[in-house]
Amino acid sequence: MKTCLTVLALGTALLTHRDASAVSPADLQGRIDAGERITVVDVRSAILFQKGHLPGAINIPATLIPQKDLPPLGTVVVYDDGLGADTATPAAAALSRKAGIAAEAMTGGYAGWETARGNTTSERGVKPEELPVITYARLKAAESQDVVLVDLRQPAAAATGIRKSKLAAVEPLTDLQAEFPKARVIRSPFEGTTQRMKLNAASAAPPLLVLIDSGDGSAQAMARTLKANGVTRFAILAGGEEIITRKGQAGLQRSSTTILSVQAPSSSSPTTQP
Repeated sequence: MKTCLTVLALGTALLTHRDASAVSPADLQGRIDAGERITVVDVRSAILFQKGHLPGAINIPATLIPQKDLPPLGTVVVYDDGLGADTATPAAAALSRKAGIAAEAMTGGYAGWETARGNTTSERGVKPEELPVITYARLKAAESQDVVLVDLRQPAAAATGIRKSKLAAVEPLTDLQAEFPKARVIRSPFEGTTQRMKLNAASAAPPLLVLIDSGDGSAQAMARTLKANGVTRFAILAGGEEIITRKGQAGLQRSSTTILSVQAPSSSSPTTQP
């Protein structure tokens, strides 16, 4: 629980640059509890919607919204997956241009709602594990103050056992802050214990944590730790350090972080990524 609170505290500290008019999961839950009539629109794919969504939400994939003929729905809150490119904001803008609709986007998307302990229609129980991943191209498109890069990489010397006398010949790790200047970079999602505070876990949507390793499986291990602490708004960078050095170009894929769905023992619970 302490580690979970640390992550949430860090997430709150990183939300200062967000649009103040955005709807947080806590805002939406409070308004629903107060009896406000709100139409919730899920703009993810139909497949992801079927796997789980906010109770009462309707599914209109983002690409269909501009040409969709809709009745006057009144107040609408839109959410996406929360795992990369923001499709909820433009979808809300498109909906608001339709007669009788005033739409807002929910920060954090479905992953943020889950992290905030919001109710979903997702089935309970044991299911095959699916760890969410994000591609280099999607990360470049999504990088912002809402994205936090968790640097789990190890120098090549540490990974391969190269002697200290040969360290000079080892290629240094990519400077993540230079590569993704709009994002934040941290060494662990549990760092910053001095910033720990008492807070409501649903008070704000946490940032998107992108886990980056050196192909040693540490991103998967951290992903499972985050899930065990109730944090679901994260994704593993497919290809890790290697894909960054190649600037996202295709090449030989590694056997660890590049897989889209990681099969784990049946005791694990899933999180999905489009």
